[in-house]
Amino acid sequence: MRVFVTAHKNQDFTAEDFAAHLKAEEDHCLELYADGSMREILRRSDGKGAILIMDVESEEQARKICADLPYAKLGMLSFDIHGTLPGLWPLIPSS
Repeated sequence: MRVFVTAHKNQDFTAEDFAAHLKAEEDHCLELYADGSMREILRRSDGKGAILIMDVESEEQARKICADLPYAKLGMLSFDIHGTLPGLWPLIPSS
């Protein structure tokens, strides 16, 4: 299942707070890339977090993975998790 996650930075933390834990977050995310559950991490243009694109069995699995991220364990991130359904392709009108 493809899952889209909106990660929100906790504004109570500074850029220095995030930098202090960046290596642990990066290492954990690289493990998720390696096992195939994390497809992409994109920074949000508003600077308030990221968009994660995951391939997992369920939204619940995505919640567990996100909760295990170092930033999440420190209360630095919160998440909105959105599962998806198969698309409506092709989007070509029938004749």
